Amino acid sequence: MKLGGWNYDEVKSCALPQKAASSFIAVTSELVGAEYRPVLYAGSQLVNGTNYCIFALQKSVTASPETRLVKLLINESPQNKYSLVSVSVIPM
Repeated sequence: MKLGGWNYDEVKSCALPQKAASSFIAVTSELVGAEYRPVLYAGSQLVNGTNYCIFALQKSVTASPETRLVKLLINESPQNKYSLVSVSVIPM
């Protein structure tokens, strides 16, 4: 751990509801350069389809990996297609 950095080693993964878990796996499996681990399911929003808000640990896949807390907004369309709306870093 670098001086002044946060240590996320003890943060446990959370259980996601089935639909949110499917959306999380679908969108994060397509992202390159980092691995994602869900730590908080914030909820869902009924819009044109359903939005899911999930907080996750993002660990870069590099020689010196860095871990950050991020908020993922994921949309499930009425046709059951998943898309990543945004990934926002949570400043610590």
